[in-house]
Amino acid sequence: MVKSLSQTFAQRYGPWALVTGASSGIGREFARQLAARGLNVALVARRAARLDELAAELVAAHRVEARPIPVDLCADSFLDPIRAATAGLEIGLLVNSAGFSLTGPFLDMKPDDLTRLLNLNSRAPALLAREFGPAMRARRRGGIIFLSSVTGFAGTPLWSLYAATKAFNLLLGEALAAELRADGVAVMALAPGTTRTEFLDVAGISDFMGMEVEAVVAHALSRLGLSDVVVPGLVYSAGVFAMRFLPRAVNRAVFGRIIAGMRRA
Repeated sequence: MVKSLSQTFAQRYGPWALVTGASSGIGREFARQLAARGLNVALVARRAARLDELAAELVAAHRVEARPIPVDLCADSFLDPIRAATAGLEIGLLVNSAGFSLTGPFLDMKPDDLTRLLNLNSRAPALLAREFGPAMRARRRGGIIFLSSVTGFAGTPLWSLYAATKAFNLLLGEALAAELRADGVAVMALAPGTTRTEFLDVAGISDFMGMEVEAVVAHALSRLGLSDVVVPGLVYSAGVFAMRFLPRAVNRAVFGRIIAGMRRA
């Protein structure tokens, strides 16, 4: 039965998945679980050594193909090396997992850092979806996952730009799910809460009600093709649901207090 389910998933979303942010965290876990489901994986991130290590692990463990693609998704021409590395590959699933956050007052942040955050969190996912989506539509099968966040549901002080980029991914994923459903392409906006990954260290925040990355990714893959917006974890999904009945000012205040409390000194 497990083998049959794996074959069905691979037939719909294979033979290749392209995963950004694959060198760590949620992206790396997506690569592992997709390889376990029988998909070949194209691994995109900046850190070449980590990609090589992960590729070797997946080939040995699951007998799939794994292709490291070291590239900076913030670069103006980031699509060129990805096009070259994936030429001739049938990308059936795109996982836009790369992203980072900066914690602190917006006006105190460096313009270059803000530009990188916008490019990585929003620009790259949109352009990658435009790059690989047409072939999926033509084949009438495939999938695209955008990594949003529970912070994408509310303006979040100290995470103002990060939350805005995650709202972008939430709305883009939700809209594309409607646009492409009749074409057989499943689109998901995945909105996790705090997840125990390197992201916390980069963002400079502590773990608060953190979920294990394996559970987040497993839940996402189980809902692909069934739900347009997915919030893993009962506490987080209930919290997002409750937000519908509260004034936006209240939601903003709650999120701001949480981030302020998680911020490391």
